[in-house]
Amino acid sequence: MPTTGRQVNFPEYDNFLDLLDQKGGPFKFVTEAKNFPVGSKIGSLPTARSLAEIEKSVLESSRVKNVIAEEANRRNVSIGSVRKEAETMLKEMAHNYNLLNVRMFGYAVTSIMKKLFDGIYINERKLQEIRERSKKDCVIFMPSHKTYFDFLLLSLVCFLYDIQLPAIAAGMDFMSMKFVGEVLRRSGAFFMRRSFGDDQLYWAVFSEYVQTHVVNNDRTIEFFVEATRSRVGKSLHPKYGMLQMVLEPYLRGSVFDLVIVPVSMNYDKILEEKLYAYELLGFPKPKESTSGLLKAREILNKKNGNCFLTFGDPISVREYFGMSLHRSTFVCQPDSQFIIDKQAKNEIRKFAHHVVDIHNKNAVITVWNIACVVMLQILDKNDEAVFDYFTLYSKVFELIQTLKKIGTCVNILKNLDADLRYYIRIIHDDLFEFEKIDEENFLLKFIDFPVEHEKMRVSRRIMERSVSRLILTTYSNAMIHSIDSESIILSLLLKSSENQISKSIILTKFEWFHNIMKREFVIIPNEIDKLFEKTIQILKTSGIIMITVDDKLEIIDYSTTYKLTALIWPYFHHFQIVFNYDWSNEKIENINSMIPKIQKKISDLYNNSTKNVRLSFFSTEPIKNAITAMIEIGAIEKRGKNDFEVNSTKLNILRKEFNDFTNNINNSKL
Repeated sequence: MPTTGRQVNFPEYDNFLDLLDQKGGPFKFVTEAKNFPVGSKIGSLPTARSLAEIEKSVLESSRVKNVIAEEANRRNVSIGSVRKEAETMLKEMAHNYNLLNVRMFGYAVTSIMKKLFDGIYINERKLQEIRERSKKDCVIFMPSHKTYFDFLLLSLVCFLYDIQLPAIAAGMDFMSMKFVGEVLRRSGAFFMRRSFGDDQLYWAVFSEYVQTHVVNNDRTIEFFVEATRSRVGKSLHPKYGMLQMVLEPYLRGSVFDLVIVPVSMNYDKILEEKLYAYELLGFPKPKESTSGLLKAREILNKKNGNCFLTFGDPISVREYFGMSLHRSTFVCQPDSQFIIDKQAKNEIRKFAHHVVDIHNKNAVITVWNIACVVMLQILDKNDEAVFDYFTLYSKVFELIQTLKKIGTCVNILKNLDADLRYYIRIIHDDLFEFEKIDEENFLLKFIDFPVEHEKMRVSRRIMERSVSRLILTTYSNAMIHSIDSESIILSLLLKSSENQISKSIILTKFEWFHNIMKREFVIIPNEIDKLFEKTIQILKTSGIIMITVDDKLEIIDYSTTYKLTALIWPYFHHFQIVFNYDWSNEKIENINSMIPKIQKKISDLYNNSTKNVRLSFFSTEPIKNAITAMIEIGAIEKRGKNDFEVNSTKLNILRKEFNDFTNNINNSKL
């Protein structure tokens, strides 16, 4: 069979597990002498502060003392009682980093990693630069977030390369895990509430705690710009609060510079994949617990493939923002009146999207991601399909060739046949029933997974079948960032009744659709023109479209166009179903209250319609994204806290544009 793609073992990547063996195994690795650099602050020699000194600096800061006084006055209680409350908050959130604990925990983690993974690949050439930068400027790691293992892997890599282990922003639910919560705390994790609300005291204590680490460069810091794990396999719309918090010392002039390091985390198999599928169907997320972690020991008995940590170029905050953020505006503001204006907030938010964009550009796309796309397309035609390996192989090969035309690299470890068999027969064999045809070929049939069906609006049979489809979608989503803009432009050109259409018209529609789908396809705000021009050049260079002398666009490679638009169609069709739901008679209290009703509609369409309705459309995340888009454009208007009203005029405009667009793609030669 022919091979294609690029191998992942190109020079800039090292296998952490090989390096671990070279050091003599997990025990020698965690017990070797370490030389972590000690950071410094402006005007000071490098010094390592104790945990007690860090806590004292928080409680004695002018910001916290002022808020304590204000709260005492507001509640009419003593300052001492409010201070004790602040001390309790600080004890609850603060890490208790201890190198001996890190070594003990590290031994357990590295031993587990050797059993779990065949390879942990790192582009190590960036790490020496990061280590040097950390000596004078605080380094902020901002990884993508796919699984609980993300922060464990990053800490192990920092330990290996003598980079100060990060203080990690972790959710409060981890703290409630007996034993594990305390181990994480002693490994550098600090805990934050999921929502601060209007608790000014908590805001002050937490922000001061984070910022004292930044100002004094006590440790590197790690937080996830997406705030939560991506259950859907692709980048989530970023959150801005934590980023704004760590940038504040720079804006105040308390630090000369900060260094941001985006890290892309990619996995052949996400250990929580089934848990995610059940959550996306609407089943409640189980509470984090040590017992739940121990019950997962069965995962140690099988391989989970490879994972990839790709460190992006370190970003100097000072160089990135340049003159777009004038620090003189903020330096003289007193703590109690510190306000980040709208322009600065927009720049910070834009930067968050920039980090997510880097995550996507550095993401490793594997044969398994492409295979999941192909299997979902096969199931579009027959959701009960049983197909053979050779058919799957040929379609995966064909799609990889199509993606190569627009510059999408699919990383291949050995060759396409070996990789595809590896993923199906070893890493993801729990999704299939196999039936041998001959020595080389075999049939694949998807397994149905059990569900608890109480209070569900959709039949048990459909729900049980949907689990595997949602797992496939999680992995297929991991490559969608590489074709989304190209596919949208080609879809818009297909929609046109003319052979040639003005670039300016396509740009306007491109911007409108990206705005509607911005939570599905995360892009950098206010840079849509740049994205459009870059995408047009890719399509032109690849020979898919041509640009006429009067600046019009024309498709010249329809075969590739149909293949690429087929990849984007399900995302638009999913939104179309939500938009076309009969909203007129609904009393809308909140987004979550509507999800089961829309899932019921999807079930009806699946049972009765001849159109392609994927079982993965039951996923709650895209449904939420579609409803949020309706609210943002005014098709659904918020009247009160639990009161929404449909704007029929705006909804009909949205429906018409979307129906024309999506139906046109569906009727093309997909």
